[in-house]
Amino acid sequence: MTRRRWAVLAALAAVLLAGCGKADQAAAPAPSYNDTDVMFLQMMLAHHEPEAKLLELGKKQSRDPAVRQVAVELDIEQAADTRTIRDRLTGWGQPLVSTANHSAHEAHGGLPLLDDAELLRLASLTGDEFDSTFLTMLIGHQHGAVELAHMETATGVDPATRELAARTDETVRAQLQQLLKMVA
Repeated sequence: MTRRRWAVLAALAAVLLAGCGKADQAAAPAPSYNDTDVMFLQMMLAHHEPEAKLLELGKKQSRDPAVRQVAVELDIEQAADTRTIRDRLTGWGQPLVSTANHSAHEAHGGLPLLDDAELLRLASLTGDEFDSTFLTMLIGHQHGAVELAHMETATGVDPATRELAARTDETVRAQLQQLLKMVA
């Protein structure tokens, strides 16, 4: 081969190799989610944890069949949402629990969480007092889910996560109307 042919082949090889590297870089899609999407999902998981304990108490201790039925239905819905949330975070390679400083979330409404002391107090109640307190605690807690959903729909970008937030907002608002009628 002549020197010129070697030069042409070397130049062609360099172009092909350079193109391959750029094609690999271009093929890597940008994430379809942002920090708000991740934070919403992580906060919803944190929101579901104490709610599961509250619903378990409602299923076991309420004497009112309507209250027990609400606890059962909400528990089923929450379990499905929890699976969806876990799958989405895992699929994104994100932790299930936020690694950010806890105080970083205070600006998002300072949402009250059900703590163990409140749940222990509820567990010690019986009859109508239990049912009334259970419903009041559930109403307050469910309001937190609405606030989280609003945060997501305001600045989240992942379509599936925004849909989950919109569905959560709609569903929980309907649940709140039902719960408020039960307490009245």
